[in-house]
Amino acid sequence: MNKTRFIIIAITLTVLSLAWLLLTPTLFPVADADASRSAPHRGFYAPSFTLETPQGDQHALEDYQGQPVLVFFWASWCSVCKSAMPGLESVYQEFSPQGFTILAVNTTTQDILSSAVNEFASKGYTYTMLLDQDGSVTNAYRMRAVPTSVLVGPDGRVTDVVIGSGISEGFLRARLSQLLAQESE
Repeated sequence: MNKTRFIIIAITLTVLSLAWLLLTPTLFPVADADASRSAPHRGFYAPSFTLETPQGDQHALEDYQGQPVLVFFWASWCSVCKSAMPGLESVYQEFSPQGFTILAVNTTTQDILSSAVNEFASKGYTYTMLLDQDGSVTNAYRMRAVPTSVLVGPDGRVTDVVIGSGISEGFLRARLSQLLAQESE
């Protein structure tokens, strides 16, 4: 290959590369206009939401301002979710007199509604079951795995996020004790 041909090929490749770099954002725009949002994490305010119970009662996260709230994303087919829920009931029974509440958000778009309602009712849980039928809350929380537990402090800020393994009864008791002690100071 002669020197002139090599220079022409090098210049052509350089021009094509620059054109590709300049045109890529125009030809392939970002599909998710909300990609800058991230999942809730410690210290940030929990995304607000309003959902219905299976009976049609509405509950908004803001209704519980000033109280610690566990937002627990679950599905009836999730064995880890189902194994964590009795422990949540125990903690709820202990701490609900002090204002603690659990909002068990069923990821209804990933579940069968009748199965979820039957699972919850058959176990006799006394905390609140909510239905995310259109997936809006699941999306707002950037929930990618069940169970996902988001503990929200009385000030509305996320204090803990536990993804996938299920929140343990001992951990939740310890964190609630801390949160409630801080509130009383």
